[in-house]
Amino acid sequence: MRFVFSGLVFFLGMSLLAQELTDKQRNLGERYAGLEQILFRLSETSGSSNPRQAALLKKVLIESKDKLLVRRFENLASTLERRQLSDAVASQTEIEQDLRELLKLLENENRNERREEEKEKIKEFLKDLEEILQGERTLKNQTQQLEVPHLPTLEKTQQQIRLRTETLRDRIAEHDGTERRQTADGKEQESQSGKSEQSKSPSGQSEQSESQPGQSEQSSQKQESSPSQRAMQRALERMKQAEQKLKEAEKAGAIEEQEEAIALLQQLKEELERILRQLREEEMMQTLEKLEERFKRMLRQEQAIRSQTERLIDELAGEGAVAPDQGRQIKIKADRLGIDQQSVIDDAELALQLLREDGTAQAMAESLVQARFDMAEVKNRLERTALDTITLRIEDAVIDSLQEMLSAVQTAIEESRQRQENAGAQPPGSGEATAEEPLIQVLAELRMIRSMQERINERTKRYDDEIKQILENPDADLSVLKQAVEELARQQNRISRILHELRIGRTR
Repeated sequence: MRFVFSGLVFFLGMSLLAQELTDKQRNLGERYAGLEQILFRLSETSGSSNPRQAALLKKVLIESKDKLLVRRFENLASTLERRQLSDAVASQTEIEQDLRELLKLLENENRNERREEEKEKIKEFLKDLEEILQGERTLKNQTQQLEVPHLPTLEKTQQQIRLRTETLRDRIAEHDGTERRQTADGKEQESQSGKSEQSKSPSGQSEQSESQPGQSEQSSQKQESSPSQRAMQRALERMKQAEQKLKEAEKAGAIEEQEEAIALLQQLKEELERILRQLREEEMMQTLEKLEERFKRMLRQEQAIRSQTERLIDELAGEGAVAPDQGRQIKIKADRLGIDQQSVIDDAELALQLLREDGTAQAMAESLVQARFDMAEVKNRLERTALDTITLRIEDAVIDSLQEMLSAVQTAIEESRQRQENAGAQPPGSGEATAEEPLIQVLAELRMIRSMQERINERTKRYDDEIKQILENPDADLSVLKQAVEELARQQNRISRILHELRIGRTR
């Protein structure tokens, strides 16, 4: 009897626990569904004020929808309710991993914003540094031209340049300190769980010994002095010496100190330019990898749509007169292909947002705009069940365009990797400060322009044939074709503008 009673208590306890877990899981699912709604509203309201944030939120939402997270939360609650605990644990692990991936998207955007802020700061430093350099060069020329008795009159000018250099030094030092703190905070968050274990010796004691009280302070002092700060400090010392030499009317000595100061400032400029190139390279690689992933996915989807469209065309042609039931089935399949095509259009919008944010790959952005226009035309034709060779030709044009853009992106990724590998072997100042290095090189852009022009020519011929056919019917509606021709004219004008800007080098 006691055994039966214990078993009953255990059974009731497990039932209560299962119900409690089910309720908690269902509550989590409801909260996540609410979070999706919040993200959607934020993406809609921030579209005009913060396009980057809106694009990120839309991407997170698309990823969430693709992973069916809301439905999986609901299914997980049902699994717990049926007490299928092993299945529930497996599902929870998968959902946790997917949530981590979504969180990683948001964290990457924070890093992107910090990198953009750092780029802007370094550009400001370079602008001020160039003015200081120009001032020091002018002063050196004045020192060379001025008679020795009048040299002390230049002391104040040298002092003003030095004071301005000190201000820039302090700003750079403050920026370097902020960057170090942000990097340290990020690393601490990533390794927080393991950090406490690493900081202890095998006996459980802290590895930081009290017998070396100055060790941390010395390490901190070393970190405080970056290459740019050291070059700046040495330049300031030379300027100070130049002031003294000017005061004492020592012409040769003053010029020597000024030349040394100029060389050190030039060294600082090259270091800042190197950092700027590195930041741009990191930014480019991240954008290129995102584009590669997006183009691969779009290409797979478009090839599948093309294959299924051809199947439907064969199905229509193979049976002669189409029965009503068969016609309805074909219509349903064509509508589904239209939905799939809309998914490709959505991906194209996200890829286009990446290109527009970068702003240097104008030809690729325009090529994607053309491809998106063709995608929309395919979608409309599928929805009208216009299953013919024209639809296939448009789909082929989209596939060709996506393949060309994917190839250009993959080539750019390889070139970027080579530049990063060779960066350490290049002497300082060997390259320009390409803070706006184009995402896609000019030659690849020109190839895309040629392909776009060929597609415009082909589409012009097709529209001409359609116009001739429509004119044979007095009651035909020309409005849709008129809009298509107007869009074609806009595309032609944009290609002309992009080609002109490439020619005069504005995209550099």
